[in-house]
Parts: sequence; C-alpha cells; structure tokens
Amino acid sequence: MSGIVLRGNRYSGNTIVSNCFIDEYMAEANGAQLKIYLYLMRCIEADEPVTVPLLADRFNYTETDIIRSLLYWARKGIVSLEFDDDRNVSGIVLNDPAEAEETEVNLPKKSASRSQEKKNGPSYSPSDLERFGSKTEIKQLVFVTEQYIGHPLTSSDMKAMLFIYDERDGLGFSADLIEYLIEYCVGKGKKSFRYIEQTALNWAESGVGDIEAAKKHVKGFGGNDYFTVLKAFGISDRNPVDVETGYIDKWKTEYGFSMDIILEAISRTMKTIAKPSFPYTDSILKRWHEGGVTAPEDIEALPTWGSTLRTAGSVQRGSVDKTPAKRRSQNKFHNFPERQYNMDELEEKLLKKQKSRYS
Repeated sequence: MSGIVLRGNRYSGNTIVSNCFIDEYMAEANGAQLKIYLYLMRCIEADEPVTVPLLADRFNYTETDIIRSLLYWARKGIVSLEFDDDRNVSGIVLNDPAEAEETEVNLPKKSASRSQEKKNGPSYSPSDLERFGSKTEIKQLVFVTEQYIGHPLTSSDMKAMLFIYDERDGLGFSADLIEYLIEYCVGKGKKSFRYIEQTALNWAESGVGDIEAAKKHVKGFGGNDYFTVLKAFGISDRNPVDVETGYIDKWKTEYGFSMDIILEAISRTMKTIAKPSFPYTDSILKRWHEGGVTAPEDIEALPTWGSTLRTAGSVQRGSVDKTPAKRRSQNKFHNFPERQYNMDELEEKLLKKQKSRYS
C-alpha cells in the first residue's frame, strides 16, 4: 500500500494543539480517536510517512479501528480524507478546528470490477482473524451467529464475516447490520456463509449501508419477521419452529395484520402472563380481527381486553346462589323422599321410654 499524503500546518520542533480542539472536540472523542489525531499532527511536524497499517501497528489497533477514527474526524470536519480507486485512504488534510464544520462522509462505493474481484473470496491472514475475533462486538456477533446457523463458525466462515465487516478491503457492514443479514438469510432457510456473503454483496451493490436501508431493500413478509417475533417474546437463542412460523404466517396472511399490530399483541401477552405464548397472542389477534382492527389506532376503540373475564369471574365469586330451588334439589343427596317429623310425639315417646326403664 502506498503512503498517505499528509498536509497541514507545520510547527518547528513542537506539536501544537489548538485550544479550540481541546475545548470543543476532545471531551467527546474516545482514546483511539485522540491518539490518531495527535499522532497525525506529530507526523506533519516531523514530515514522517503515514499509512493505515503503520498507524495500526503503532497503537496496536486494527486497520478498521484506524479507518473509523479517521472517518470520525472527517465527519467532525477536523480532517478531510481523499481516497483512491480501491477505497484506500490516499490523502489526509488537517483542518483548522476553529473553522471545522460537521459533514457527511462515507467510503466511496466499489467499482464493478472491485466487487467482481471480491466475489472470488476474501483473503485474510490468521493474525487478521485473531485481531478481528478479539473485538467485543465481534465475539457477541459470533455467538449469535452460531446460535442461528446451529454450529461453530469455521475459519472460512470467519473470513467471510471479516470481509463483510471490513471497512477498508471489505463491505464495511456494521455488526448490527451483519446480524440482521444473518437473521434474514437463516429465516429463508439459508445457513451457508457462501449464500450470506453473496447476499451481502448484493446489498452493498444496491447501496444498503444500514438496517433501515436493508429493511427497505427486503420487500414483503420475509423470514426476518419470524426472528422479530421471537425477539419480542424474549427468545434469541434458537430458530423458530414450524408451529411458531405457522402462527406468524396466519397473523400476517389470514388476519392481514402488520408487524406493528402483531408486536402490540405480543407486548400485551408478556405484560399479562409474563411468558411467551403463541396461543395467547393468537387469541388476542383473533379478537382484534373479529373486531375489525386494521391499524394500531383501531385497538383502543375495542372493548377493554379482559372485561369479559372480569364479568365471568364476578359470577364465579358471587355470594348469592340464584339457582332455582327445584334445580338445586336435583342431585345425588336429594334423590330420596323427605320425612316429616312431629316433635311433640317424639318427646312423649322418649319420656315414656325413660319411665319404663326406671320403674
């Protein structure tokens, strides 16, 4: 990789930091961003060459960390970045912090030939994979991915994931976007990383750069909605089973409900019984469907959920038994003729019996 052309003001023998930078920008920046900026100023003063790998080795960061730090300062307007045809940083201009203005900065899109080159497969060294896998967000992403696909990631899988994640030589997807990508592919029954990587390439060539753009790109009721429902139930460690997908398809196709309505029913389920229950949610959605609900605002117009249950409960707990006497007598304890007793006659018989005993 060729060196980066570094331009800016030079100060002989000293590295001078603007007071404006200290007052306005230093507090919000993290350690990596501060180190990179200060070192760039040092390199200008000493007229030293700069490359992304050199910066990564100097501070024991990944090259992705370096690129992210440069993009952070570029968005703040502190630096201006120049790129070559392969999306490598070819120039950095340090601007006056007092005149800096925030701006939108994105890596330039790959040319068609660059994308075609990447289709042949990414090439990363074991040390690249080790640095990549040591990142906290990647450890979490690997764990979630293994749950989705049902087996540990191979070295080839990790290379594909690094390619999708890599901002410099790869597609530059965030960890959240990669998780969404994997959910989408697995929801379609595709667990191969070859398929996942190809889908990522298609998304990148279509300009997909975040989750919102991915949602717009993926039209219709795709497999990702299955995982959205599971997450709403608090389930994140497995794939949906056939019974669950059957319920979800029913809610979407037969009832014609949007995800907003489905998620509201799930929310009420969790608040009421505090555990995932597809049948309970189905009972709510069935009632809403019969009540003519077509939008979230229609839900509040229905009778309060649970009023029927309260009415039934009050009957069961009532202290007055209003069952007719004739009906109450028809049980196994009353299926015999009732006897009539004359208490005076009984008393007289008892007295005579006692007298005869003592006489």
